[in-house]
Amino acid sequence: MIVDCHQCSSCYFEDKIRSSRIDPVTISPQQDKKTFRDVLVVFVCIELYDSKQEIEEAAAELDSLLGMIGKRPVVLCPNVHLSIDKAPEKQAIYLICELEKMLKSRGYDVHLLSFGYHKQYGMECNGNVGSVVGRRFYGSADKQFLRLLTRLGICPPDSLPSELPQWAKMLTERQLKVLGNRRETYSFAKTMLQEQLDATGNGELWTCMLFEGERQPIDDYLSTLYEVVEDYPDVTVHRALNLSVPGFSNAARHLFRRYPEAIETGRLRIYNSQVSDLEFLLTRTSVLLAFPQIPRKAGSHAGEISFGIYCRDADFSKNIIQWYSTFLVDSRFGWIRTETDLNTAINELEEEMFQEKRE
Repeated sequence: MIVDCHQCSSCYFEDKIRSSRIDPVTISPQQDKKTFRDVLVVFVCIELYDSKQEIEEAAAELDSLLGMIGKRPVVLCPNVHLSIDKAPEKQAIYLICELEKMLKSRGYDVHLLSFGYHKQYGMECNGNVGSVVGRRFYGSADKQFLRLLTRLGICPPDSLPSELPQWAKMLTERQLKVLGNRRETYSFAKTMLQEQLDATGNGELWTCMLFEGERQPIDDYLSTLYEVVEDYPDVTVHRALNLSVPGFSNAARHLFRRYPEAIETGRLRIYNSQVSDLEFLLTRTSVLLAFPQIPRKAGSHAGEISFGIYCRDADFSKNIIQWYSTFLVDSRFGWIRTETDLNTAINELEEEMFQEKRE
């Protein structure tokens, strides 16, 4: 669940166009233009697997925020665009209404705006501390992992935490750790990388990034890869790149020309990545899945990490290695062994993107 809060001295909202992409039954009656003064505007996005637990956490957080900036009416505005993991419409409406009830029970005057409309609005925000606040409520660890598996297409969208695959249950029941911010995620990644490089013999890394930095993502991620290939001849790197992004397809061509011997011997193995909104680092003993702060647009690559899911478990890592293609690799191309195969894959992906744009 995501909330985006704005302390407004004045604001207005006006329904303009009914959404054509959601269940018509869930669309509210159209509201007239509404004007408010001295309110807290809260944009709300309900995500997959959110429940009353997340709603209660949000109500408590809003209560705390209003205690800091001063009690005032609350304007709740549904906004599905805050997340790529939005919940089904009926679930979203129910939980937003529950949030409205909880805030009213705490003594707040609450105005709930319509659901299912593209809105025109304007806000004049105060410039004091706490005037703009964003919060995300992740829920339990098993919910987070289920959300990931749904995004990757492993579980259907209507799955419940109790319906996780057996191997996933093993993970969530053991050592799953949800990392709450970028710094913590990068710290775990650097530790994983160093432990693997320090291991003696038969070291292996499976990755679509190496978590070095975020100023220029493509350059940073590849410069660490160069160091591993050049300085650690006993480490095999399985590297997936999103070849539909020009920067990464050019980087892959450069790798073939810079390290022909490493590629020929299989010490550096290149794949196409079919995952667009997930960073991934895997060693023989631990797994790290990291999520971009801002959902990627087509053809772009995010450079900041917002949170991660980490597990240190050799048995689970062994299974993930076996299911590597499920998480990361485009099975159509598999391990790309020659530059000719690489160019064939890039051309095919470019043609697919061209056809999608035409449609």
